[in-house]
Amino acid sequence: MSFALLTSPQAEMLSVFVVAGVLLVGIPTAGIYRDASAHSPRPLAWTAAMAIAAAVVPLLGALGVWMLYTSVEVGR
Repeated sequence: MSFALLTSPQAEMLSVFVVAGVLLVGIPTAGIYRDASAHSPRPLAWTAAMAIAAAVVPLLGALGVWMLYTSVEVGR
């Protein structure tokens, strides 16, 4: 593999998509898994909901699931 392939526009775009995916989906998903594992009897359900919502609606989906999570789990 040549160095020119690594500096191509396609490689740059792929790296931007990976970084954006980690920031918009990975961090909120890991955060809710960490919190739900400590406080909820169903952490995988909350984690799956966060991953799907963050992937479908990047910023508002994660915020919506987090607000729903805190309203449901704080009430316990």
